[in-house]
Amino acid sequence: MVAGLAAAATLFATMAVTNGAMADEPSTASSTCAATGTTITLQGSDLDAFRTWNGKTSTGLRTFSAAKVADYKIANGTTGGSLHLQTVAADKDAIINALSDIKDNAGNKLYDSEDNQGDPMNWLANTQNDTFIRNYADDPGVTGTTVSTNDVTVDETAKTVTIDVKEPGLYMIFDSTDPKTQTKDTGDTTVQYDGFKNMLVGTPLSGDCQVSNGTGIVDLSSTSNAKTSSSTTVRGGFKFTKVGVKDDRTGLAGAEFTMYSDDQFTTQVEDGNGTPVVATSGKGGVVDFTGFKLDAGTYYLKETKVPDTYWAGSAGKLKITMSKNEQGQIVLSKIEDMSVPTSGLLTNGQNGYVYHNVKSITQLPLTGAMGMAILGLVAVLCIGGATIVVMRARKTKRELGI
Repeated sequence: MVAGLAAAATLFATMAVTNGAMADEPSTASSTCAATGTTITLQGSDLDAFRTWNGKTSTGLRTFSAAKVADYKIANGTTGGSLHLQTVAADKDAIINALSDIKDNAGNKLYDSEDNQGDPMNWLANTQNDTFIRNYADDPGVTGTTVSTNDVTVDETAKTVTIDVKEPGLYMIFDSTDPKTQTKDTGDTTVQYDGFKNMLVGTPLSGDCQVSNGTGIVDLSSTSNAKTSSSTTVRGGFKFTKVGVKDDRTGLAGAEFTMYSDDQFTTQVEDGNGTPVVATSGKGGVVDFTGFKLDAGTYYLKETKVPDTYWAGSAGKLKITMSKNEQGQIVLSKIEDMSVPTSGLLTNGQNGYVYHNVKSITQLPLTGAMGMAILGLVAVLCIGGATIVVMRARKTKRELGI
């Protein structure tokens, strides 16, 4: 997964100050300080998180926006250099309002006014408080201007995205991709990237500017930083058993099932790899869909080929529900008989789901509504033959093995 932004050293990439630096009164250093670039570089472990996706195809890069919140004020003298942040005048009131919403554990406002605490962005840098900085970055009081694609470069080898912001200084960088959540399809899996949190980061500095990191690089792969959420879903399949009567009670081969996306069985389903979802029961009667890569959702199975000598009226029509478990895997949730009235041919027991075929309507199990309806009809026609009906029911159960 790709890292997000929480630690002060990341939020301020070039602005994680050492004690005493960037105070209202500049301190001195043993060498000069200089703003040496106008770029901000985002480095990650998975470049695909920086891309937009349409299924398996990348459609480009995420859209980033940038807003300058402070200028660098550098003072160099005979004994060295120093750095001070000066909040941009145009957005100063909005930034002060945003900072005024940051409170301590007792609910007290931490930043009151420029008269009391000095320059707002310089004050925030000097707090060196991860929580305060993260709270401000989440709601900074400014909006960014979209960065032109011409000002964004990608280094596939270094796994970096570099943004040219044109001027040195401290910036808010926003992921303004719409939609922010992007999903990459690999066939066997889907990977959902939730996008990047707001970043408060400065352009590169050189010399001794009294900051802990002057490279202008935000390391989004560091395990010490908070991660932006991404999740991988592993597509999956399922299986059930097909049985018949008499010698086929433990397994019936040759039954073909085709999967559809609608309950009218008009649109055949292809899995994540583009393979039509069709399975035929083999030895032991197993109808195996485990090799297919299905998403979570509802599917419809139709028995499109009934084994020889079996009654076509017992062909299965089943509703399949697939869901994602806690491990991110797509698994079978349930199978339901779509027959109206229910046939009683689908059972779910210790060995999982089992679907029965019969050779005639008279072999329908009496546990199903259809079987009960037939029994009722026979009872009406044969009021005097109750013994025959009971014997027929017992014979049917023996043949079906239920």
